[in-house]
Amino acid sequence: MNRQPKKLINDYLGGFGLATLDDPRGMVQQLGFLIRDDDHFRQLLLKCIPEERHNMYESLRPYLRFPARPLEDYIIEGKQDAEARQLPTVDAEGNFHPYSVPETQTPAPVAEDDAGAQAAVNEAFAKQRLWLVCSRCTAEAVFTGDTRTDAFCNARLAGWKYQNVTGTGYETCPGCK
Repeated sequence: MNRQPKKLINDYLGGFGLATLDDPRGMVQQLGFLIRDDDHFRQLLLKCIPEERHNMYESLRPYLRFPARPLEDYIIEGKQDAEARQLPTVDAEGNFHPYSVPETQTPAPVAEDDAGAQAAVNEAFAKQRLWLVCSRCTAEAVFTGDTRTDAFCNARLAGWKYQNVTGTGYETCPGCK
C-alpha cells in the first residue's frame, strides 16, 4: 500500500481511538461495536462488494451489540428499498440502467380442489403415515394422522376395508369390495 493513503487511514482511525492498519488487532471488534442497529448494519453490508458480503457479515456478527438477523434478510430489505426508491441497476460491465418494473407472468388459473389442498396440508403436518397396498389389485394409498389410529380412521373413511378371513389380515381398497 502506498504510504500516503495508509497514513491518512491510520490518522483517521487513530483520531477516533480505533486500532490502526499498523496494529489491526481488535479492529474488527471495535468496528462491530460501532454499528448502531440493524438498519446501519444493512447499509454497511450493501455498500460492500457482493463477493465479500458474506465474509463481512460473518466477521462483524459476533461483535454487534444486537442480535444479527440472517444475511439474506438484509439483502432482501436492500432490494426492496432500491425497488421502492426506483434506483438504477448496474450490469456486469458496470453500466447503469434506469429503473424498470420487472415483468412477471401470472400462471394460468388453477381449478380449486379443496380435497387435494386439504390432503397436501394433512401430509405436510402429519405425525404418522400409513401406507396401504390392496391385497387384490395392488393399488396403493398413503393416509396420515396425528396418531397411528387417526391414520387408520382416515383409511376407513376413504373406503379401505380390513379383511380377516383366514386368520391373516389384509387390506382391500374401495374398488375391490
